[in-house]
Amino acid sequence: MNVVPIFWAIAVALLAITVAVIVWPLLRRTTASAPSEDSARTAVYRDAKRQLDDDRATGVLDDAAHAAGVAELAQRLGVELDAPVEAAPTTMSRARIAAAIAAIAVIPLGAIGLYVAVGAPEALRPTAAAPREAVNDKQILAMVESLAGKMKANPGDPKGWRLLARSYAALGRYAESAQAYGEAVRRGGEDADVLADWAESLALAQNQVISGEPDALARRALALDDRHPKALALVATAAVERGDFDGSLALWRRLYAEFPPTSEDAARTLAAINEVERMRDKAAASGAAGNVAGAPRPAAAPDVRPAPAPSTGSAAPAAPAGADASRTAITGRVEVAPAIAARVAAGDTVYVYARVADGPRRPLAVQRTAAGSWPLAFRLDDTMTMAGGPPLSSAASVVVEARVSHTGEATPRSGDLTGRSAPVAPGTRDLRIVIDQVVP
Repeated sequence: MNVVPIFWAIAVALLAITVAVIVWPLLRRTTASAPSEDSARTAVYRDAKRQLDDDRATGVLDDAAHAAGVAELAQRLGVELDAPVEAAPTTMSRARIAAAIAAIAVIPLGAIGLYVAVGAPEALRPTAAAPREAVNDKQILAMVESLAGKMKANPGDPKGWRLLARSYAALGRYAESAQAYGEAVRRGGEDADVLADWAESLALAQNQVISGEPDALARRALALDDRHPKALALVATAAVERGDFDGSLALWRRLYAEFPPTSEDAARTLAAINEVERMRDKAAASGAAGNVAGAPRPAAAPDVRPAPAPSTGSAAPAAPAGADASRTAITGRVEVAPAIAARVAAGDTVYVYARVADGPRRPLAVQRTAAGSWPLAFRLDDTMTMAGGPPLSSAASVVVEARVSHTGEATPRSGDLTGRSAPVAPGTRDLRIVIDQVVP
């Protein structure tokens, strides 16, 4: 409801009433203030009768002469009082007219001027009722940089470092996110949630490879909480990267036991178990024995990454994978606009990812590949979800973006090439994305 018209209507009504109350007496016509003729006649005859009374008292007139004189006076007075008297004209002085005009002009203008000077006219601006404009990327960056400056000035606040780490992760600046998580642990001590988030950001910063330091961080989280969902998922995925399918299955089954059998988390974890079993059987059939430390990472290993369940108390419930992953998958091709095609080098990396339309910039699903022949085919589904993050199928509408990275980093850098789709629903097929912009 817009209160501005109502406010001004009430204000104008009150001003009109005030002006009317003050001006009406000034403009009302009044009768001229001349002496009443009837009163003057009566006073003359009253004096004449008093003279007659005095003459009788002194013996000048007897009673009969006095009575005759009084009768004559009464007759004359009656005749004069019955005579018509011309009504006195009503008058309105110039001073009163001028005062009325001044009141009409000065009172409204003075009231408005006083309100502007000492009131709160900004309260009438409909900013609170108007739809809030979306915060653009520059504003988000400015807020994050402001937070980073505060943390440099006050580095002893572990909660601030954790907030900064999450902000960097939302912007896709995973290397800086991992550094901030490291500061949070150093300042606030080891915590299973922070260690698992640190491991995830570090893995994303190094092209989604969990083996190595991210795996070690996730294991430190499990040492504090052996049932931590994100840490279990990360360590299980790292086992797949090493070719240790049996070790990975043991971890996934531990995670599966943490959820109610009919829950979405359980269904998603079961889908991951089925996928790892399929990979193990395929490796065994091809002569590449699983459960061998140091074995090369299976080509299908990225397909298991999405199965991690949400971290405790932070992420949204995940949707089941398996058949649903195919039903909600987004497929299509990426092309490069001819105007910037010469900027793509042979060693560049191409990221294709989906994120919630008008929501957080954190990807729901990511595909990474080397730049090669164009157009480049892509497929995004629930098997490509970030560890511990919501699946692609959980979103009603997403934007698919493609970016050519000259450095190979997941974080956008100046000079990278990018393009994006309009909002689409999960399950969209044959989507066409044109890379036609240069990151400033």
